[in-house]
Amino acid sequence: MQSGFALIEAGAVRAKNVTNILIKNLLDACVGALVYWACGFAFAFGEYSSYSYANRFIGHKHFFLSYPDYKSPSIDNYPVRVFHGGSFYGEFFFNFVFAATATTIISGALAERVEFGAYLVYGIIASGFIQPVTVHWAWSNGWLVYPPESLKLPPAVWYRDYAGGGNVHAVGGIAALVSCIFIGPRLGRFSAKTGEKVHIPGHSTPLTCLGAFILFIGFLSMVLGHGQSVAQGVTNLTLGGAASGLTSMMIVNLEPKVVDWWKYTIRSNSIKAGMVSMCAGCDVLEPWGAVIIGIIVGFAFYYVEHFLIHMKVDDPVGSVAVHLVGGVIGVLLAPVFAKKEHEYSWIHWKGCDYDCVSDSVNSTCLYSTSFAGDASEGKRALHPNWQNGDCLYTPFHQFAWQLVGILAILSWTIVCCIPLFFLLWKLRVLRVDADTEVRGIDIAYHGEPAYPIAAQGHGWDNEGEFSVSNLADGKTGGGRRDVKALLNPHEAESWEGMNPEAGLVALAIAYREKYYKNPYANGICDGMEATIAPTLVLSTEF
Repeated sequence: MQSGFALIEAGAVRAKNVTNILIKNLLDACVGALVYWACGFAFAFGEYSSYSYANRFIGHKHFFLSYPDYKSPSIDNYPVRVFHGGSFYGEFFFNFVFAATATTIISGALAERVEFGAYLVYGIIASGFIQPVTVHWAWSNGWLVYPPESLKLPPAVWYRDYAGGGNVHAVGGIAALVSCIFIGPRLGRFSAKTGEKVHIPGHSTPLTCLGAFILFIGFLSMVLGHGQSVAQGVTNLTLGGAASGLTSMMIVNLEPKVVDWWKYTIRSNSIKAGMVSMCAGCDVLEPWGAVIIGIIVGFAFYYVEHFLIHMKVDDPVGSVAVHLVGGVIGVLLAPVFAKKEHEYSWIHWKGCDYDCVSDSVNSTCLYSTSFAGDASEGKRALHPNWQNGDCLYTPFHQFAWQLVGILAILSWTIVCCIPLFFLLWKLRVLRVDADTEVRGIDIAYHGEPAYPIAAQGHGWDNEGEFSVSNLADGKTGGGRRDVKALLNPHEAESWEGMNPEAGLVALAIAYREKYYKNPYANGICDGMEATIAPTLVLSTEF
């Protein structure tokens, strides 16, 4: 995960800030590991043998990985609802990576302008406190995975998020949005006169593409590490990501007025959004349901990204749209398209004749009022207020509880992030100064560019048959090539006749005039000039 994020973010920023973004990704792992060791794991997975109001919200055991007698978080008279098959230290490592991922999402959104000290502050708080609390709610024995019985929810209803669509990706996405609002856009991102967006290209599309492939492997590992429904999980993850990526690409191709920037970046980002949407329910989804969710996320990602730009929210790597949109949609739609063996599946609901309470032995109802609860069956005793013949409406309660869960997670993150980033902004330590931002953070803060000019070049006079001295005969002024030289650089004549002040388009027009028949000559086009203007003025907005 960290390798993929590092490459994607490095390719998406300008060369003057690559060292800075790589160091931050490296520190996400280093700082995150120590913080999660100190307190994050304790807040997320404190061990309990009973259920009380004190531990519904946050854990408070295993600080500094003390008392390594870890057991799956559970509650008396309840089955274990979230699978934890690893050892104590295995659980720590696996979940530390999730916490580091949430922090990295914020880092990408603030790229090219955030102060290094501010990054360390929010990184520590996000990975050590904000994200672990949501993990306790959803993956340990918190109130989302074990809802209060006073709510009278059906036995099969509890918050379901298999691989962190909500408590990892949505947490990182909403935190990134809050941080972007406080820090503001990069200098030059929006025109000071008209307010129109100005394209700031990343320096390496190959790095971004390679990072997307590596991140794909990271997403698969998030599924494999849980150890349940592995084959189904990786299948749905692949299908959802592919469907989302192709959907966004089709939207781009069908809307030719979209700025060129979208054509180069939206594809890999939308694939990530599709994979994020699979995290919540990839273990239970119908494969065709995964494709439908991927298509929905592809549309949502595209238009949310446009809306953010319209609102002048500058997110250089698309963290908000990828992780917030994918995470929220995935959490909400997971129970809708679940397979038919899951009684909370919306599309396979059999109606009240099946989803009901009855004491009859021959009844098709799932539960009886006398059922005492059997952990091996994954069920518990019914609420005492349920009566014989009651319809449970399990799928609808499940969707409602998913909605409650994701809103609670988003609200918690917002409540924590607003004072954090407000304080950093108020103290003027959130953003680098304008001079450093324009000239680049690498040299000012790290003293090392990613691509030092002094390290380029070599000590040989030529490069074999491609040597400029072999191609130029002194007529072109320094051996600069024209368009023909791009096609066949081995012949010296290809370097002749170049206008050193012209751009590639001007060279193409000159090449056409030199080597192709002029359609305006010899009276072919009467009333028109026989020649085309030899010069071409290129606007800066081309």
